[in-house]
Amino acid sequence: MKILKTLAASSAVFFMSAGAFAAGLDFTTLGAKLAENPNYIADTINPGLGDFAEQLAISIPQAATQQNVWADAYIGKSFPSVPPHFGGGVNMALTHIDTSGLAEAASALGIDNIEDSYYFPCFTADLRVGGVLLPFDVDIAVMKTGTIDTSVFGSDLSVDFFTIGADVRYALLEGGLIFPKLSVGAGYFYNQGTFGASSDNGSATIDYKVHTLYGQVQVSKSFLLFTPFLGLRGLVSKYDNTYDWEYKGSYASQIEAAASLLGKTVETKGSGSYKSDAFDFGGIQPQVFAGVGVNFLVLQATLSVSADLRNLGDSGLWSGAFSFRAKL
Repeated sequence: MKILKTLAASSAVFFMSAGAFAAGLDFTTLGAKLAENPNYIADTINPGLGDFAEQLAISIPQAATQQNVWADAYIGKSFPSVPPHFGGGVNMALTHIDTSGLAEAASALGIDNIEDSYYFPCFTADLRVGGVLLPFDVDIAVMKTGTIDTSVFGSDLSVDFFTIGADVRYALLEGGLIFPKLSVGAGYFYNQGTFGASSDNGSATIDYKVHTLYGQVQVSKSFLLFTPFLGLRGLVSKYDNTYDWEYKGSYASQIEAAASLLGKTVETKGSGSYKSDAFDFGGIQPQVFAGVGVNFLVLQATLSVSADLRNLGDSGLWSGAFSFRAKL
């Protein structure tokens, strides 16, 4: 009897949804899957979205720390100093994120054009001011966007984000004709935003809120117009990432019909989360960053790359950044 019900459900759904195959859902197979496991849909979608929410817990801190990278390990004091040392400008970074879990969930939802990898764009404006009396400097970076279509970066995703952060650096070496500049520092970033994927068949939304603390050491040395630099960071984070999904329109109706023919009830929407209650100081993300600043009078353009040494192999977690600033 179970076999007959399965065949009946599969056949009925096939004729109901003959025009839907191009969108990626195989309703003929769906009836058989639901007969074996009434939770088949949630068991297919939730792990993929959960994996992406977990990826964001390590990728967002990586992206955040690209937003206040200066070529100079220390910019000098603001007082006493003539002229006082300060500067500001804009930053743009791309961070590679493993989106294979999201792609799997999106495919099950009948959403096309989500690839297994994605370059997450992040933009900020920042201001850095030299210290008073002591050899330190302080930076603040901030940006808020509306919804952005990021299909040019690897997947048909809409994103919005808010980021704000600050850091302080103390110069162990202030630099000179022979010696480089060497600083140690610490910083904090808060990031929140949304990733969305949608079609006429279904939708998925992932919201993230991530707090990041980090310590760093950086060395730099200026040669004529160029300032190469190298640094190391250790990142820890606390996160509250949630997701929800749903089938829409005729897809939802056809799935419910398939379940009904089997005498089962199935959910066509769901949600989940990936959260931490505190900063995980046992799960430090070690990061190396390097680059070069190109100087012209009071202007500096900086190119840099950064890699998460713990997650580079498994998740391909790395970033590239560009900034353009005026500074004294």
